[in-house]
Amino acid sequence: MTVVLEEYHSRFREETIERIIRFFGYHCELRGKKPISDEKNHENAAVNLSSWTSDGHELYVIEYNERSVGFLHIGYRGGNVAWIEDIFVDETMRRKGIATEAIKLAEELIKSKPGYDAVCLEVVPRNLDAMRLYHKLGYDSLNMITVRKELYDNNRDKKIALFGLDYKY
Repeated sequence: MTVVLEEYHSRFREETIERIIRFFGYHCELRGKKPISDEKNHENAAVNLSSWTSDGHELYVIEYNERSVGFLHIGYRGGNVAWIEDIFVDETMRRKGIATEAIKLAEELIKSKPGYDAVCLEVVPRNLDAMRLYHKLGYDSLNMITVRKELYDNNRDKKIALFGLDYKY
């Protein structure tokens, strides 16, 4: 198996936009919502792509056996910590170790930059597969916990207790 991170180039634009749409659709499905498929999704994905290729960001196309199968986005928010902001592998290519190898390659890229001594990532609690993968790869130190307040109805149907406090997710 050969996994390579190829620096994003405009020739990957349309396939990356389609992957970004599926990435956010997957996150909708995690919450039991049906992803909306319309022109607005394409516009939003294009805005994200523009942001992910701006200063302080690096976007890579994940290639598996010389075929484009996903993306990995690294953000440099300042300080000595880099963030693996987003990672996506095509649905049909999952469970082959591609994400594992892509994350290891990203860690090596980050280590090659002077001053960086940690990598963080964020994961939604419902994405148990991702949480298991990250833990397996050594992401076992809690750094920050993002808390959220729904401004309208809170329809999150799962609960967890952390540090003696109850949270919905």
